[in-house]
Amino acid sequence: GVSPESITDFQLGYSLPGWDTLKQHFTGKGESEADLLAAGLVIDTEGKGKHDRFRNRLMFPIVDNRGRTLGFGARALDDSQPKYLNSPQTPIFDKSGNLYGINFAAEAIRRQDMAVIVEGYMDVIMAHQYGIRNVVASMGTSITERQMTALKRLSKHVVLCLDPDAAGEEAMLRGVVYENTLGAEVRVMLLPEGKDPDEVIKADVHAWQGF
Repeated sequence: GVSPESITDFQLGYSLPGWDTLKQHFTGKGESEADLLAAGLVIDTEGKGKHDRFRNRLMFPIVDNRGRTLGFGARALDDSQPKYLNSPQTPIFDKSGNLYGINFAAEAIRRQDMAVIVEGYMDVIMAHQYGIRNVVASMGTSITERQMTALKRLSKHVVLCLDPDAAGEEAMLRGVVYENTLGAEVRVMLLPEGKDPDEVIKADVHAWQGF
């Protein structure tokens, strides 16, 4: 259900299934293996040597609010585990301090004076595709103080809309704690049981507004 426009806007891509296709591509262009390791694109595994971190996955570039690509999220297209894999901590990427979609959402968050935090990449993409522009993702269920602080610079009004499962509920409870520590207004959006944000939006975008 992702439109061609969303694919282009969010720069969705694909990592080839070869064991070291990306490594060979970059070293062939003169890049060092040390830099590829530092960027989290290559991993050094005991017994297997240096090889691509992302293989046969749908790729989600993680971009900051200045438009710079910092890292990647990747969804397995086969039975590989984990289902979702993120770039590791690198000199330029800190998962706990970044929000997926912030490059597109910042202006809308300021204008509407409200930020909506969801969990996943597809939740953000579908929200923006259907015209809901003030949505960002925590890239997991743990919302950090650094993420909340970054949003507070744009708006003091934050809505948590995490998946309706045990992990999501626990994350929402932790997120509400920031209401006092950061002086932000934190609200919780309750979705129908078993429905993720992207499913609700695709089914009826007007119903989303009602939550």
